[in-house]
Amino acid sequence: MAALSDYLESGLLNHLFRGGTFEKPSNISLALTSGVPSDSDTGTTLPEIPSGINGSGTGYSRVDLGAPADTSWTFTEERFLAGSGTIKNSGQIIFNTALLDWGYVSGVAIIDHNTWGSGNLLMHATLENPRIIYTGDNAKFDIETLEISFK
Repeated sequence: MAALSDYLESGLLNHLFRGGTFEKPSNISLALTSGVPSDSDTGTTLPEIPSGINGSGTGYSRVDLGAPADTSWTFTEERFLAGSGTIKNSGQIIFNTALLDWGYVSGVAIIDHNTWGSGNLLMHATLENPRIIYTGDNAKFDIETLEISFK
């Protein structure tokens, strides 16, 4: 995951260089997108998979990763010393089973809220292996396959 949102960039710059405050989010959630979000998107405007189509639930919802925690992510001393600046998910992340076709899933986003259509976009990326999610499928990230870095 490489791109920071305008929201996160502005908050970090103001915090680091101007003495402003920027609080760590109390919640981090993972969202799937059907297009590539732009840095200016929010949790409301990003091209997230729909949670409902024509009044029927699709089964899609964000995966709530909870409060940021060391137990959710691996960051080894070896990576730190090598200057890689990457962390990876320490457990499998599984989305709900699709109750209707979700269509083409091409991106992933980290949001500071677990409810569809809300919150602030923090980071986003295009998936290396985009795919169509059909009824009955589960999208997932196996252990250490979701890599996050600042570039």
